[in-house]
Amino acid sequence: MSSLRTIYKRLRSIAARWYHCAEFCLIRIKQQRRVRRIEYSNDRVRVVFFAMNVSMWRYQALCEALARNNHFDVNVVLSPCATYSIEQQRKDIAALKEYFAKHQTPYIDHNFEAAESYDVRQEIDPDILFYPQPYPNILCAKHDISNFEDRLLCYYPYAFWTAYGSWSYDTRFHNIAWKLYYSTKLHLKDAQRLALNRGRNVVVVGYPNADNFLHTPTVDVWKSQPKAKKRIIWAPHFTISKERSLVAHSSFLWMADLMLEIAEQYRDSIQIAFKPHPRLLTELCLHPEWGEERAINYYQKWRDMANGQLEDGEFKDLFMTSDAMIHDSSSFTVEYHYSLKPVIYVQEDVEAYASTLSEFGRLALDAHYKGKNREDIIDFVERIVLGNEDEMLAQRQAFYEDYLLPPYGHTVCENTVIDLLKSLKRYE
Repeated sequence: MSSLRTIYKRLRSIAARWYHCAEFCLIRIKQQRRVRRIEYSNDRVRVVFFAMNVSMWRYQALCEALARNNHFDVNVVLSPCATYSIEQQRKDIAALKEYFAKHQTPYIDHNFEAAESYDVRQEIDPDILFYPQPYPNILCAKHDISNFEDRLLCYYPYAFWTAYGSWSYDTRFHNIAWKLYYSTKLHLKDAQRLALNRGRNVVVVGYPNADNFLHTPTVDVWKSQPKAKKRIIWAPHFTISKERSLVAHSSFLWMADLMLEIAEQYRDSIQIAFKPHPRLLTELCLHPEWGEERAINYYQKWRDMANGQLEDGEFKDLFMTSDAMIHDSSSFTVEYHYSLKPVIYVQEDVEAYASTLSEFGRLALDAHYKGKNREDIIDFVERIVLGNEDEMLAQRQAFYEDYLLPPYGHTVCENTVIDLLKSLKRYE
């Protein structure tokens, strides 16, 4: 009987796979029609970039490049994350407005008081849409991926992807997107192994934030101190509860008091920037042992501390002007290596975590110091940061040169624009 059940499950799985293959092929045909329409038209290509929050905005250089190009009509639409609290949404939109004002980037605002969100399909009728994340129901219903499956969907990963699993390469979006602009050949290889479409829509252009790290001036964003101190970033992830996020990678709950103690104990020699994941505050407000009042007070302590600060926006300048980082964030596992500074990954069972990573993710993690308790973290602060005993510098430099520099001798933005123009037969 069990063998029959096994056969039945396999047959159902095969049938579902064939069904999705056929469905994705039909969507692909609709998109190809859109491409041909663009090819034979003299009209500008209408492009929409959805902006959810500053921390996950990866399209600034590309947005500016397309806006300067006569082939494209660019629209930036503010659309907060639908799964965040309303307080966090308002905060994210305010930060986006400040960011785009600084960069002189026009945008379509999000009206929290309106009954319905801005109707992108009706008002803009876009040809191409760039999404901040590849997941359904992240944005409001009118902006959801499902409303634009007949258009040309594109995506820059919002983080340097280190996980290895179907959820990171084989969602519906991954299979129906027109272009997935991935960071390295290792990411292409993972897509070819895991995605139903075998990564046929993947183009390797480099990691979008590479242009930001490598080609934009750096500004010192650290709080002024009476004397020079070592600058350490603490960047905890939001996954503090398995019930709400399936996994609990974050070490925040046991590190929260410890990091305040370290900031106080070494106040004459270090300063710490608290750089939480944007979603951490929401998760803490919902946590039974924390709640809104405790969470807000904790964040305020970092704002008020003489040798501490709260950072909840852009992080390039923070990274490049720092001396070290302590974290448990998968994306920062790679991105901090642009600074070439020492970094420790905190995880009580780092071996179990490493087993979930792709080849690329393991290479990035291997270039880290590892910590699983307070003794490891204090040793990192005292010996590596203050004592300058950084024996992993050469390994980080090798990783930087092999994987962090964009391919083909171009910037990531240039690689993307070249592919778009070539794919749409809009040669210059």
